[in-house]
Order: sequence, then C-alpha cells, then structure tokens
Amino acid sequence: MYDTIFNFKNYPIVFIGSGMSKRYLENSPTWQDLLEEYWNKIDNNNINFYNYLSEIKEKYIEENNGLDLDHKVYADAATNIEREYNKLFKSGKISLEGLTPKRVFDEGISPFKYSLCQRFSQNKLKLDLDKEEFESFKKFLKNAKMIITTNYDSFIETLLSEQNVEPKMYIGNEGFFDDTIGWSELYKIHGDIRTPKSIVINSSDYEKYDNESSILISAKILSSMIKSSIIFIGYSLTDRNVKKLLADFSSQLPKEDKRKSAERIIFIEFKEDEMNTFKTHRTDDKSQITYTSIETDNYKKIYDEISKIDEGLPPYDVLRYQKAIKKLILDEGEKGNLGSVLVTPSTLDELDKNPNLSKNLVVALGDKQFVYIRVKEIQYLEDYIFEKNGIPNNAAIDFITSLTSNKRIPFSKLIQKCDFHNIGLSKSEIDKVEARIKEHGKIDSVIKSVELDKFYSEKKFNSIKHIKKEEITKHKEISIIIKNIMQIDIIELRKYIQEEAFPLFKETEVSSLKSQLRKLFLAFDLLVNGDLT
Repeated sequence: MYDTIFNFKNYPIVFIGSGMSKRYLENSPTWQDLLEEYWNKIDNNNINFYNYLSEIKEKYIEENNGLDLDHKVYADAATNIEREYNKLFKSGKISLEGLTPKRVFDEGISPFKYSLCQRFSQNKLKLDLDKEEFESFKKFLKNAKMIITTNYDSFIETLLSEQNVEPKMYIGNEGFFDDTIGWSELYKIHGDIRTPKSIVINSSDYEKYDNESSILISAKILSSMIKSSIIFIGYSLTDRNVKKLLADFSSQLPKEDKRKSAERIIFIEFKEDEMNTFKTHRTDDKSQITYTSIETDNYKKIYDEISKIDEGLPPYDVLRYQKAIKKLILDEGEKGNLGSVLVTPSTLDELDKNPNLSKNLVVALGDKQFVYIRVKEIQYLEDYIFEKNGIPNNAAIDFITSLTSNKRIPFSKLIQKCDFHNIGLSKSEIDKVEARIKEHGKIDSVIKSVELDKFYSEKKFNSIKHIKKEEITKHKEISIIIKNIMQIDIIELRKYIQEEAFPLFKETEVSSLKSQLRKLFLAFDLLVNGDLT
C-alpha cells in the first residue's frame, strides 16, 4: 500500500474504456452482451447465440489463427448481425425513430449502427453508485490533458459539459493530421453516437481502423508523452486496444530505464472490494514494455490524487488561452499588425469571428465591461446561470455586498470557489457576506419561505412537466417548483431556468414575480453547489 500513488506532476493523458461506463451507468453492456442483445432481435433460426460464437471460434482455431481470438469472433458476429438487422429494416419488420429508407439510401447509414447510437444515447446513472467517488471522477476528467476513448456514448463529454468544460472533440481519425493545441482534447476513436457512420464494430470497420487510424493514435499519444504520462482506466490488460498500443510504444519509445518507462504508462486494474492500492511494475511479455499496474477498487483515491495536479491553469483554460494567443500573436503578427484588442475569458473561442481582427492588434486579457463599472443584477445572473465565468470574483462579491440583506441571489458557487476573507474586502463587506451566508445559505430556508395553499403544500411533484399541466399562474408554478426542487431532475431544472425562468426575469416588470424567480435561482444554486452553513 502506498500513501502517494503517482510520481508525475503534469496533467496526464487518460485512455478510458467501457469499464468506466459499466461502473457508473445502468445497462452498460460488454461487447459480448451487446451482440447477444442484437442477436435476439434478428432472425437467428433459433440458433443459440453462444453456439454461434463457438462455430466462429472453431473456424479460426482450425485455421491456426488464434491471435486476438475473442476480438475476431465478436467482430465476425457483429458483421453478420449487422447484415441481418439491416435486412429486417429494409423489409419493414424493424423501424427506427428518425430513420427512413430514403435517409439510409441518401446518407449511406447502416440501420444497425443507427440503432446502436440510439441504444447508447441514454446515460442513466446507477442508483447505487458511490456519489463521492463519482464527484471525484468528474474532477479527475477535468484534469486530463487529453482523453482518448473507445466508448461510443456521450458520458464523458456530458460530465465535462456539466462542469463548464467543452473540450475539442475528434471522432474517428479526425485531428490526427491537424496542428492541434494538445490541451483539453477528446478523441473518440471508435466513433460517436451522433455519427452512426463513425461506429467501429464489425470486421471491415476494424480492418479500416487498423490500417488508417491505429498508428496515428499511437503517434499522437507518443508526441504528448514527452511530459505527460498515460493512464489506462476501464480496460483489461488483455484488451486488444491496449495490446496494440503497447506494441506500437515498443517500436517507437526510446530504450530507457524500466522505471522511467513504468512512470510513463499506468494501468488501473479493477480488483473488487480492494480499498488499498497495490502498485507493481510489470513487463509485457510480447512488447517488453514496462508499466505500472495499480490494483484497487478505491477509484476515489486515484481520482483525488490526479485532481491535485496543478500546472497553473486547468487543461481547458490552457486550450482557450493558447488558441486565443496563437490566433492573435502568430497569425496577426506575421502580417505585421499591431494595436490592441481586449479579450474576455468567456469569448476566447470567438476571436476568429471578431471584426476587430482586421485592425492592428496587441493582446490584453481581461474583461472591459467589469473594469470600470459596477456589475448590474442582470449581468451577474446571466453570467452565473449560464456559467460564463466572465465576472471576476472580487467584482461579483462587490455586487452581492451592495444588495440589501433580504434580497435573494444565487451565490453558493461563488463563495465556495473564492476565499472572500483574502481578496481585499473591508470588515463591513466581510460582515455582509457572512450575514448573507447565515440568512440565505441553506436550501431548506428557501423552500420554507415559499407560501402555498394547503392543496399544493401537500401535493408532491417530481417533474416540471407535471407541474405545468396544472392550470395555475406563473408565480404559483415557480413556487411549486421551489417547493419540490429536491425531487426534480437537475437537468430538467437547469433547462427550465436557462430557457424559461431567466428570459422571464429579463422581461417581466412584476416585482413579486422577479422575487420568486430570484428564490428559484438561489434554490437551484444551493441544490447543485451545496449549503453554505
């Protein structure tokens, strides 16, 4: 058992396999499970699925072609299942929402792969997952310099998006020939649910992948491994993708001390119920690559240690600033342009659309609208609700201390991300913040402040959709949402607040309705970011 698991200090490259989806998502299948599921959808002549797999396996054994045997069996099975499934679609025996025969013809879509995309589009979390570990997993993803995955689902990018991180995403072999930034990038090398044609599952898909993409992936990783280690998580050591990468590394990595090699390549191996982290150095028999193996079920400890790595800026911010600075200094500098343009953190990715780029430029990073003027309520709420992060902490704190103590406003996330005692506030301003925390820092107090009649005080709702079916005023609708906020799905709440509640707040002149909307914004903030007392 080791107190400190890793020795590296740079953000890692993370290779994520299906084991991570299986750990956290309901009904996340293995490749074998997935094929069996679709085998039962086709006309299989009542042949047992495993008898069918055995026939394929025997064929390869007879041909003395046993290398990567399971992979070949599953890829062959997928080829046949896809062919039969597509026949059923064309005959009208299977229908798929959103897919027509015309689309199949015009766009060359495989109904089987389209169905797979639908199958993996639902990211439903397990009810019994370890919530603390899961929160650590989300933070761990933010600290990955680059993520590479063979998973089709949108689980990873959804978790990043929830944290206001939008990595540059590449599907298939996209990006391997591009001059990419190398920070906060997500490579979905076996395809993505939004692009059915990108899915890699059958024999010809893998043949194309091996010939066109595999070596490019290895080259991309190797070029990033000068400073960053690579962590494999959610994979078995027998996985074909892992073995191929090790073989490529063997031919490309410089011959070096085995301990140094082991620090570059790390495998997290699942060992059920093992709360210790057993760390050993192993050498792969075929590739002769030495790597670090960590056996554990204590994934939280792994995540937490990676999350502590700090290179000054998180990978996503490096991506945003690097893209901005490269565009302004390199591209415009080569033209001999000089001058000034002010760049805000929330608009870095929009610089190429800025009409001022035709002028002479110099770079300044900051936010002009908040340098000389006091933040207005509508600016604060829009920045907060849509997580734009354009207002500096001290300007935001200055705004909330300017409010009367009884005025509710979301502030939990702000307080938790900044140490307001050490940003130059006066004692009276600190006292105002502490008073606001005491008065408005608990979600229960917001819920209890809502006044409803006996019927709606007692009636329970778990969906905004159901609340909207009641013939009630907008004020009462918002009150009922606040009253039942603990039972309503966070995604549904966020959508309602961003698409309905905030636009209503901007438009209405009714002060009582504005007050109720402020309560909703605060309640949601406390629900998502936690109580302050």
